Amino acid sequence: MRFTWTVLIMLSVGLPIRAAEPPNLAQIGVPFVAKYCVSCHGEKKPKADISLHTLTCDLSKPKELQVWQAVLAQIDSRDMPPKASKQPTDNERTQLLQSLTAAIKASGVVLDDNKWLSPVKGNYVDHQLLFSGVPAKEITGTKARLWRITGPAYEDYIDKLIKRFILGLRNYGEFRLTAPWNFTPQKDFPDYASAHRVGEAEIEYLLRNAAIVSQAMIKRHSGNVPSYGGYIKELATLIKAGMKATPEQADAVLTPTFRELFGREPSDREKERYGTFLRNTTASLGGAEAAEQLLIALLCQTEMIYRIEVPNKLGTPQKLDARSLSRSLAFALTDQLPDQLLQEAVAQGKFGTREEVAIQVRRILDDAKVEKPRVLRFFREYFGYDSAPNVFKDEVTLQKIGVRGARGWNADFYVSDADQLVLSVLAQDRDVLRELLTTTKTFAMTNPPQDRRGTKSDEYRLKKPNFEQDEQTLIKVYELPIKARADWDPKKTYDFPEGHRLGLLTHPAWLVAQSGNFDNHAIHRGRWIRERLLGGRIPELPITVNAMLPDEPHHTLRDRIKVTREEYCWTCHKQMDPLGLPFEQFDHFGQFRKEEMVVDREATADKKNLNKNGLPRQTIHKLVPLDTTGEVSGSIDPKLDGPVKDPFELIRRLAHSEHVEQVFVRHAFRYFLGRNETMADGPTLIAAHQAYRKNGGSMKALITALLTSDALLYRTNQ
Repeated sequence: MRFTWTVLIMLSVGLPIRAAEPPNLAQIGVPFVAKYCVSCHGEKKPKADISLHTLTCDLSKPKELQVWQAVLAQIDSRDMPPKASKQPTDNERTQLLQSLTAAIKASGVVLDDNKWLSPVKGNYVDHQLLFSGVPAKEITGTKARLWRITGPAYEDYIDKLIKRFILGLRNYGEFRLTAPWNFTPQKDFPDYASAHRVGEAEIEYLLRNAAIVSQAMIKRHSGNVPSYGGYIKELATLIKAGMKATPEQADAVLTPTFRELFGREPSDREKERYGTFLRNTTASLGGAEAAEQLLIALLCQTEMIYRIEVPNKLGTPQKLDARSLSRSLAFALTDQLPDQLLQEAVAQGKFGTREEVAIQVRRILDDAKVEKPRVLRFFREYFGYDSAPNVFKDEVTLQKIGVRGARGWNADFYVSDADQLVLSVLAQDRDVLRELLTTTKTFAMTNPPQDRRGTKSDEYRLKKPNFEQDEQTLIKVYELPIKARADWDPKKTYDFPEGHRLGLLTHPAWLVAQSGNFDNHAIHRGRWIRERLLGGRIPELPITVNAMLPDEPHHTLRDRIKVTREEYCWTCHKQMDPLGLPFEQFDHFGQFRKEEMVVDREATADKKNLNKNGLPRQTIHKLVPLDTTGEVSGSIDPKLDGPVKDPFELIRRLAHSEHVEQVFVRHAFRYFLGRNETMADGPTLIAAHQAYRKNGGSMKALITALLTSDALLYRTNQ
């Protein structure tokens, strides 16, 4: 393995250090480099043309400082020394990191102490140590935090409030009160507690929404008592009193309003804070204005923006109070506030112990009437297939597969079908990961969430006698024997042709999501497998590299991708390309194929195909044999390593691996807990994996284990 020096020298990196007196760099750094690095990066034929044998500890020299920063990055990420070389002990590595970090900071470089919180760093914790069974030396639990609620959670709350009080707002289409924030699409889980804060723009948006809802609430409570819908009698009394409103009327408003908006009583601090505000505003502006200002304030308070996960005491880990814990649990599964049964459990003092939390988790997971969008969203974000509609396919490219016009292509169908497939596997709850990786079934043309034609229901489409263009394309891509509308059932699973598909990694939704605009993307597919199934680490692309394959349409993708075999590229690409190339079994529309189409240069240049100006009238293509071989290498599990003849052999090998299951559990931890795992979470991960296996590959058991672990129950300020 070699250093990616060009990019790393430009980075400022660091490790959070708590040691009061870090070891001296001169005593630690130079001996460490001499012992573990100089054999490859010495005077004679140094790897990557980088020599470390002349390093001193004078960080006042810019070049010396840059090299030490690169050393820090490589040692910190455990990319160096290479796995095949002699490794430093944990104590030696820690001492170097502490001394080097302190020295670089002392030189004036600002280091990112929070870089390990990023989702892209999730796989950097040593997998074997995590699952070694060694008791954690660190404090368990999760650091106290504010975790911003999701955009859908905010919108759901506002929508339900509007409907419950019958506010008369047109909360749909262009009039919908949308969330002030949402996630930027990315390849890793976007919903991390450490990743999002609310700024000035979001606060202004929040205030606008709050003002709209508050004005509608005032109108609702200003007239006659409605015969149905939500109604706060004390609020109406204050509003109608106007300038004659009394302090007693103002005091009476707070508790029932809190109950209606948040399902709880105000705390003593809130009574003091909002009570004083309400009395003063009532005295100066009257009851109606005071009521409106109170509603705006409540709809903009911290609870509307964040999950508040802060212990009542400082120091050692403290269990979250029952109400905060109930909110965390509810948002983790439903993206909504706690339901009535969970609120009652909190009120009755029956929610707090691990067993009581488990009862509520199982109840929510088992109740089909309780919507659990975050469970499906986990699989969407884990597999990444939901980004398929974002991959643009132009009309010229579509014509190559016989599709004329953009109306003939609707990637939303494939995503919706994949969603239904995931939900059907979750309903069975047996060997969930293995089944998702190896199923040969699919749904067909289930109702996409955003249908380009405006068709909003399967029932409506069932009445149409003929399939539309995009439906015909889907039937062709899936290779299904559906000849007429009468043969189609959106609630039925169909079998793919034997030997043509195997699980979500061969489903068109995933294949299209992991493709480019005009061709396959074997590198992306290989990287996904390396990171999401094998738990590997791929450095980000150096900014100095122009990552473009040769524009040689007369060659296959496998031939064009050989440029990555150059020494500078192959260190990373050997971890991705051999894993992604077997999926050349499919084209970038997700169609199964046995041959690849390339440009026939000779036929295109033939004079029979030339116009009077000597230019080709059309580009002529030909079919060439496919090579779908690949290889698994460098995995922790030696049973996984070795060549594969096609994607199906690769998938079967991965699907039956315990190591792959463990990596899957790690990703589930990150999603449901909103942070990367640490070494202290090793026992939690082992327990979650054991729960998954002992219960026959049950996703419910896995989620229950995670949401009853110390990582959810306890918070610490350390």
